[in-house]
Amino acid sequence: MSAETFERYEADLAGHRAAFAADEAVNLLMSPSCDERLLVRWMLRYRVHGVAMTAPVESWIAGAGERCAQLGNEALGKALKAHARAEAGHDQMMVDDARAIAARLNAEAPGTVDVEALLAEPALASTVPYIELHERVIAGPNPQGQLAIEYEIEQLSVTMAPHILRNCERVFGGDPSFYSFLAEHVELDAGHTAFNRRQLQGVLAESPEALPTMIEAGRTALACYGAFMAECLRLAQEDLGKVPVSA
Repeated sequence: MSAETFERYEADLAGHRAAFAADEAVNLLMSPSCDERLLVRWMLRYRVHGVAMTAPVESWIAGAGERCAQLGNEALGKALKAHARAEAGHDQMMVDDARAIAARLNAEAPGTVDVEALLAEPALASTVPYIELHERVIAGPNPQGQLAIEYEIEQLSVTMAPHILRNCERVFGGDPSFYSFLAEHVELDAGHTAFNRRQLQGVLAESPEALPTMIEAGRTALACYGAFMAECLRLAQEDLGKVPVSA
């Protein structure tokens, strides 16, 4: 029964993963022919606006662990709180990448980017539902739904991110100082995904009634993240439209 329940989760999410992969913005960014100038601008926007989605990750996972322990699942709570520590400081990697990319753009055309002003901007509209999803799941009756969120999002580092990483290596000449966040997550998130899969399988084995919660959390996370990537792409395209042709 436990394996069957997890297979039902995988079967339901397969369609949502396929929809994410088929998204126009995602396809453009993964394409080997992605325009160099557009990729640089998207990376800048993804970094500065991604801080709002990355900075709370450690506290989200730890908070879910605390709630799970309060509700009686002390083993899962302990595992989540330990796992949370692996996410510490990842938002600073995004900031460092953004500053490096901005410096490159400003070296090419002085005054092109005020990265500190971008970092100070309010969260994008597309990030708000993603943040609210975590907070709602953690505070709700099934905080273990955080596992499904992390499972789906970190799995993107295994399926989608390597394609974007190859584009970054092409565009930035293999200098990882411009894409350290992406490079590290491509390397580490295979292990994180395996952790989340094991924990998710365990929860569904013990509590198959949690399946609808897990499905809803996973598919909502994918939809939110796809919207965020698309909004960053739209902003990048607008930024390029403001750049003189000679720049």
